[in-house]
Amino acid sequence: MKNNPELKSDLIDTKKQKDIKIALRQSFINHCDINIKVSGTAATLSGKTISLHQKEEAENIVAKTPGIWHVNNELKLNF
Repeated sequence: MKNNPELKSDLIDTKKQKDIKIALRQSFINHCDINIKVSGTAATLSGKTISLHQKEEAENIVAKTPGIWHVNNELKLNF
């Protein structure tokens, strides 16, 4: 059986996504409405957050995840 680079990449992306979810859960951020998608070294945040501070803090947390080099912060503010 040959190694499948796409499968290995998907597993790595899934691991990074789980790491991000854990980090957000451990923070003070209301993470319930935040969706995360990881592709290679980029992570995209979508969904809603309750303040600009939480939006920026979520981005900072994701940027500290090993293997993530770029964060696309598409979070919307939900006042």
